[in-house]
Parts: sequence; structure tokens; C-alpha cells
Amino acid sequence: MSTKENIHQAPVEVGGYTIRTAKFVKAAVNLKGLPEERLPQIAFLGRSNVGKSSLMNALMGQKKLVKVSSTPGKTREINFFKVNEEFFLVDLPGVGFAKVNNAKRDQMSDFIREYVEKCKDLKGLIYLVDIRHGGTPIDIETVESIRATGCPVLIVASKRDKVNQSELAKGLRDIQQRLDLDHKPLCVSALKKFGLDELWTEILEAIHSDAREAT
Repeated sequence: MSTKENIHQAPVEVGGYTIRTAKFVKAAVNLKGLPEERLPQIAFLGRSNVGKSSLMNALMGQKKLVKVSSTPGKTREINFFKVNEEFFLVDLPGVGFAKVNNAKRDQMSDFIREYVEKCKDLKGLIYLVDIRHGGTPIDIETVESIRATGCPVLIVASKRDKVNQSELAKGLRDIQQRLDLDHKPLCVSALKKFGLDELWTEILEAIHSDAREAT
């Protein structure tokens, strides 16, 4: 869920990438509501309370551009944020929130699936997994469905600051095994700004790539 439009007054460097402008553009509840401006899009997805909003704020050098909801699963639409007038970072609704009834959950899942399958400007999807949980059945099912669409998906372990070294190693191993990765996932902390440089590198590479196959 987003706040009103917010734009940087001065450039901010995040992970070696300079953010000149970052603003909320619009929210969509169906494909007809997607931005008309044909710019590359990178979407963020994960279970509710995985730290998605905090990470997006950290990447854009902001604190409140993407609103961090006090109620997990509250966001029900797709929110678009334009960065440097060049591309969109896209906040997708959290998956697997138990308090949303089945009909609404299915409707949201259908919308996300339709967006991933049909949005021609979507260059890739970043799927966040809580490092403490190591990849749940919902994570596995969701990632498999994304891969089936042919959309490139990058698995990122979140909340690095919440674990010690041994817990970190175990969490990365679990995520790698459960989500069938060739190597350990990138790990980030929005709070400590850990891993943002590597993540920006991945985002920028995806934006300039024409690949449309699962990774």
C-alpha cells in the first residue's frame, strides 16, 4: 500500500545506484489499470510480512514511499513506483495470508498470475523468502507457478539482520534445496542495508535484458 506521490529532492545513492527520483504512480486492481507508459517493470512478491515494503523503500532510498502495513495482507492491489523516470518497481500483494477469505485469496492469486503472464513490460520478478523460515510450501508452490509462466524469477532471502551466522547458513541451504536453486540465494537486510548493491545489480541487468524464461 502506498502513500501519496513522493519524489526525491536530491539524489540518493543506494547500493552504488543513484536514485534521482522515486514516486508512486498508481495502483491497479486489474490489467486495464496498468500504467500506459511503456517502461520496464520489476515486480516484488512474497508472503505477507516478509519485509517486501521495507526492502522496496530501502532500494529507493525512502522510508515511507511504500507504506509498511501494520496488518499483514492488507494490500490488495498492484502498486507502481517509477524510478528515475526510467522503469517501475512493482509491489504485488502478499501471498498466503490466512485471514483473507478463500474467494478473495483466489481472486488476488488470479490477478497476480494474469499480470505475470500477460504484462509485456515485466522484465523479472523478485520473490522474497524469510531467511528464518527457509522456504515454506506456499513459497515453493508460488515460485513453481511463476517459473511455469516463463517469467525470470530471482529468489532473495530477506531479514538477514534477524539471524546469527549458523542460522543464516542453515536458512540459505534450506532455501536453495527447497526452491531448487543452483546456488545459494542473495540475502538482504532492509534495516542494515545489507545486500542492496548486489540486488540493484540484478535489477538493472534484468531491466536491460530481453530474457523471458525462468532462472
